[in-house]
Formats: sequence, structure tokens, C-alpha cells
Amino acid sequence: MAKKKNNKNKDKSLFRADRVLSNRGWGSRSECFDLLKKKRVFQEINSEMKCVSGPKQKIPMDASLFVDGKKEVPKPPPLLRLYHKPKWVLSVMNDSKGRNNLGDLDEKLLSMMHPVGRLDYDSSGLLLFSSNGKLTQKLLHPKNEVEKEYVALVVGKVDENSLREELSQGVRTSIGIFPATLIDATFVPENEVKSIVDDIIENLPPEYDLEQLEKNGHLFFKSASELSEVRLVVEEGKHRMVRRILANSGYPVIGLKRFRLGPIQLQDDLLPGYSRDLTQEEDIWAQNLLKRKAD
Repeated sequence: MAKKKNNKNKDKSLFRADRVLSNRGWGSRSECFDLLKKKRVFQEINSEMKCVSGPKQKIPMDASLFVDGKKEVPKPPPLLRLYHKPKWVLSVMNDSKGRNNLGDLDEKLLSMMHPVGRLDYDSSGLLLFSSNGKLTQKLLHPKNEVEKEYVALVVGKVDENSLREELSQGVRTSIGIFPATLIDATFVPENEVKSIVDDIIENLPPEYDLEQLEKNGHLFFKSASELSEVRLVVEEGKHRMVRRILANSGYPVIGLKRFRLGPIQLQDDLLPGYSRDLTQEEDIWAQNLLKRKAD
């Protein structure tokens, strides 16, 4: 009978050099393999350049690496990075119709990562990028109860107590019954309503036909006289779920922005289209979530 391999002494902080090079965006795994076979990759250790012996040599993922001793290999991407998605940007990396999408981003760092779920085309706010598939799954799975906080602009004058009770009981939609926690609701001043509605219509993307939208009833809010802002928290993120539950509660949504996911928050100083690293506290939370064992 073959002996089982003893992995007790295996250093999990070290990885094959070709994997490290590829993960850090230098090229495909095979391209990095060939580069290492040719002894063209060097590791800086204690201010000295040492040639990496080959593709199988184990090195840290964040090792200081240089190709031909001159070109520095980019550092590995962080576990998570927060991106402020503008409205009218698709949460995909390419689009056959030529619409704005995440693949258009200039940041090379984000191109080495993947988006955690999606925000609707007509929604804005916090969108995480991840470099770890397991963490992405944990962030998206309902059993981990990762809270998501939104602010919705809705048509109508919200009855805060009534809506809070209705959301807490769960709202029936075509995709299931979903609860939410209402934090607060505020009325938009009457003299600001028209300018807000006009701004939404005037800034629709060019692929939208206004006449067709009106014909199909999508500009139902055009003559709205009352608007409210609703801040609420949900633990699931199914397609257009927040919009569905608010519409089915009598308050159709005409604007939606995500502000928080778990303890990770979108701050006012991060403008649409820009990203930032996590704070130390946010990163510790993400690391702990990644380590959490499945039930």
C-alpha cells in the first residue's frame, strides 16, 4: 500500500514561482514557466539579486521579483479593493453592445481582480473587487449574512412606520419573499422634486429611446410631485431585489446606491469611478470571513 504524503511540514505561505509570476499579471502560466526555465527571473533578498532556480522553486506570493534583473514584477493584488461604481456602467468586463463596463477601467490593479457580484446598470455605489475566489463565494452566499446597505430614491411620501413593519415581515416578489431592515426615510423637499426628475431623464444613456421608454411606461415618474429617500439593509443580493421589494411595497425606485457591504463603507471622499484599498479594520474582517469554516 502506498504511503500517504505527509503535508504537516508543508509551508502554505510559499508557492511555485510560475504561479506567483502568473498571479501577479506578468503573463500566462506557460509564459511564466518558460521565463523561469531560462533563468530570467531574479528575487531580491536582503538587497541582493538571486536568480530563481526554476518554475518549481517555492517563493512567497509577495516576493520582490525582477525580470532580467531590471523590470520589477508588480506586487500581488490585495485581497479586496473597493470601487465606487458610477451609474450607467455595466458590472461585467466586456459588452457586445459597446456600453460602458468594468473592462474599460484604467486601473491595472483592478484588471488582475474580479468583481464581487454586480450592481445594476442603473445603480451606483460600492462594488468590491476580489483576488480570491473563495472569499468572493463567502461574500455572496446568504448563509454568511453579509449585510448590504442601500439608499433608494422612491416615488411617493413614505409612511416610515408602516414601511418598516412591512419590510421586517418580508415582501413577496416574483423571485421569493425577502425581508429588509428600514433604517430611516426622509422626504425630498417639494421644490427640489422637479429638478431631480428632470436630471434623471436628461442623463439617461444614449442607447435609450425616450419615446419608447415613455410608451412602455418606464417614465412613470416624469410627473411625480413627491419623492422620498429610503435607507435600508438586506442580507441577500438577488437581481434587482431591493427595487422589487420597494416597488411591491408601493414605492417604486428611480435611483439606487449601495453604501455598505458588511463593515466596508463607501465614504464621501471616494468619487465615482475611483477605488481604494481596504482600511486595516476592513481587511481584518475580510481575512476572518475567508478563514470561517463552512457550516
